[in-house]
Amino acid sequence: MMKFDVWSWRVTRALLGGALALSLAACGGGSGNAGTPVIGPGSGASSPSGAASAVAADLVVVLNKATMTNSGTDSITATVTSVDANRVAVGGAPVSFKVENSDRAIVSAAGTATNVTTGSLAATITQGDDSTPRPVKLTVTSGSVSRTVSFNILQNSSPTNPVANDLTLELSSLSIDNSGSKTVVAKATAVDANRVSLPGITVQLAVSDTTGSIAVPSNQTDANGQVKGTISIGQDRTNRTVTVTATSGTLVRTAAFQVTGAKFTQATPLPAVVPVGTAAKVNFTLSDSNSNPLAGVPISVSAPGVTSQSGKTDLNGAFVFSYTAPNAPGTLVITAQGGGADPGTATVTIPGGTTVVPVATTPLSKTLNLSSNVVSVNTSQSNNQVSINAFFRDANNAPVPNVRVLFGASGDNQTGKIGSGNTTVLSDASGAASGTYAPGAVSSPTNGVTILACWKVSDFAATDTAANCAAAGGQLLTTTLTIVSNPVSISIGTDNTISLGASTLTYVKKYVVLVVDSAGNPKPDVQITPSVDLGGFGKGFWKYNSVTQVWERNPDYGSLGLLAATCPNEDLNRNGVIDSGEDVNGNLQLDPRKSDVSITLVGATKTDANGVAVLQLEYPQNIASWVKYKITVTAAGVLSPPAYFPLGQPVALPSQSLAALLGSGGATPVEDYLYTYAWLPVRAADISSSTVAPAFASSPYGVQSGCTSTK
Repeated sequence: MMKFDVWSWRVTRALLGGALALSLAACGGGSGNAGTPVIGPGSGASSPSGAASAVAADLVVVLNKATMTNSGTDSITATVTSVDANRVAVGGAPVSFKVENSDRAIVSAAGTATNVTTGSLAATITQGDDSTPRPVKLTVTSGSVSRTVSFNILQNSSPTNPVANDLTLELSSLSIDNSGSKTVVAKATAVDANRVSLPGITVQLAVSDTTGSIAVPSNQTDANGQVKGTISIGQDRTNRTVTVTATSGTLVRTAAFQVTGAKFTQATPLPAVVPVGTAAKVNFTLSDSNSNPLAGVPISVSAPGVTSQSGKTDLNGAFVFSYTAPNAPGTLVITAQGGGADPGTATVTIPGGTTVVPVATTPLSKTLNLSSNVVSVNTSQSNNQVSINAFFRDANNAPVPNVRVLFGASGDNQTGKIGSGNTTVLSDASGAASGTYAPGAVSSPTNGVTILACWKVSDFAATDTAANCAAAGGQLLTTTLTIVSNPVSISIGTDNTISLGASTLTYVKKYVVLVVDSAGNPKPDVQITPSVDLGGFGKGFWKYNSVTQVWERNPDYGSLGLLAATCPNEDLNRNGVIDSGEDVNGNLQLDPRKSDVSITLVGATKTDANGVAVLQLEYPQNIASWVKYKITVTAAGVLSPPAYFPLGQPVALPSQSLAALLGSGGATPVEDYLYTYAWLPVRAADISSSTVAPAFASSPYGVQSGCTSTK
């Protein structure tokens, strides 16, 4: 008996090994794609290789191809390998195959467990009695471990599986700027020998860019025989060529596009005239297509007779080249290279002999621009700054070089810094004289800082400054900017809608709060603190008007809709305690009750990216129109007064007693006190029914004139 068992086991192993050998050429697939094994962490303990009933820690499932035609004779081979926790093949693991979604494809396996030696088991999948083109999912299970692969059944277009005869690759653009918001769409099309597009063909798209990426929803050609991918340039905004590659089997196609926009926006020598042997510097700035700084880009700077330097741009895209003027009077051209941009050049005059800076032609057009008219304050460093550019043109709109410019600033409490200091800047061959301004730690009013550019066609004296331009014999150009820091203003408003609360028993009225800085830009992440004060209450009733077909408040009291009585809040000092003389109507409580109205912020308690926060009032429907309220909103760090609704006046508690407020026998003193308050609004839909009275038809505080009773 023992001898028979051993012989049977050897025969079975040989048969299983032979069946599995037929599938060793399979190229596999993961997540529905052939060629990539489906693997992942599983559960359970591993068994020694060859154990009679091993437990697999994971399953590796490989398909020999990604598509099968509906010819009825085509098939796909799935090979599953059971592995232990160390990713080593373990044999003898029980395996079952299942086609999901009630698909009528047929699975035929060579056994019910993986081979004890190789750890593998093969299964053949055919279309079954359903010849419709469709996706098919195959799930392989061993114990608690399951792995799913998928493939497509395609319309039979040839006796064999479809293979692309040719592949084309198109790009939506051959050049994009480096702003980072632009993308390029790559489209690969697979066709047969008759140039008919082929669906279900595997096409891989890739880019030859270290920071760029391509998003490909599917690497199987669609009904039009196409695979598409969207390419983004990533964080690298330098000028360069990006190559896109499409691969299908042995077919390889490439296409390329250019990333452009990097440029040297500033090459300012300080000073522009440097005596022999004198230390000087040149400020270079590298920017993208939107003039945003390119930080961390390698830069190299060189000039004849000067030691070259290399480094990287700082957070402002700037690189400062320091050098000593060589012993060679004349013109020194200093060149910077980096980011794939055209070289940035600065021309310096080294005087000596007959070498001088010529007097400039008097320009006809003079313009002073800033890269931004808003800049944030700086604290310990000068990372926040704006570029200053003065442009000079002659009568023919040609650039005027060698115009002398002194830059300065006023209105910033002398806390800001001009990058060139009091050094003269010359306009270059493009007629531009450039500098920078970095503010200090103090913000300014709107357009509160004035940037000065004093210009002359000849040299300034060493003591001249932009501030004394007239005395220096120059002409002054000015523009303004705003230095922002803390939020400076807060406002509150609302719309014309009222909704019902979650219980449907209350009204909800929403308000929007907006916080901005001194330039009017929204300030996000500002903590908002709202409060509501109830100034008083009303007595009276509403009556249906058959002519206007709406409910009206106290129609018997004239066209102005006056209340039967307007009463101040009995809690004069708002301490929530009944003090002597406060409970005027004698109902043993202070009216209106503080709990009659609640105020809350909706969602976050801080402003969002648009500087906006939303708050709401919620109150019982029967209270509507009978309580006076005022909202006060404060914001952390805001320089302006709080915001109030309604009217821009703060809550002011009455300085006189309730008896004094009511002692005149009329409503005038109370109305004056409550002038800046508003009545809780009602919903328009609730005053239009002739048969159903609104919940607020009668005041909960009484309907008769006078504040000394609840009648």
